[in-house]
Amino acid sequence: MALVLPYVVPRTIAKGEHLLEAGQVCGAVFFVTAGFFRMYYRSSEGHEVNCRFARANGFLTDYQSFLTQQPSRYSWQAVQAAEVLALPYELVQRLYRESPRWDHIGRLIAEQVYQQLNERVELLQFYTPLQRYEYVQRYQPDLLAQVSQAQLASYLGVQPESLSRIRHRLGQQKK
Repeated sequence: MALVLPYVVPRTIAKGEHLLEAGQVCGAVFFVTAGFFRMYYRSSEGHEVNCRFARANGFLTDYQSFLTQQPSRYSWQAVQAAEVLALPYELVQRLYRESPRWDHIGRLIAEQVYQQLNERVELLQFYTPLQRYEYVQRYQPDLLAQVSQAQLASYLGVQPESLSRIRHRLGQQKK
């Protein structure tokens, strides 16, 4: 860790501020120490579509853009004020070359990103909208308090009106 500390860049991100915007190259891997982020893109109709969320004590990056150093299609926005530690691309590459331990850490980060993306794909492909909402209730309950209903609906792949019906139906079942 002593090798990294002089190069890590701490950043404070205000609520609503973008850490990365579509069209920019993702030049760092970020470790979220506080706060909450959403990853989204704009559809061809101009709607924001939420893909992922990042919480405190987790890594945040557009891995494709980071690896290829090509512009990102996604934006990362702070849903609430946040603190991150940035590991710049050049530092990460140097650490991989100089330290088998950091090469291992990089693999673990890649595995975490893969698991999150695979979970997301399976959620959209194999679950009904109702099951997706129930999944979020069970495994990601913080989303229900952290994001707007429109953002949650977008993440679940439904219209806000459909989300309202799902919530109403679940409320009726509990009575």
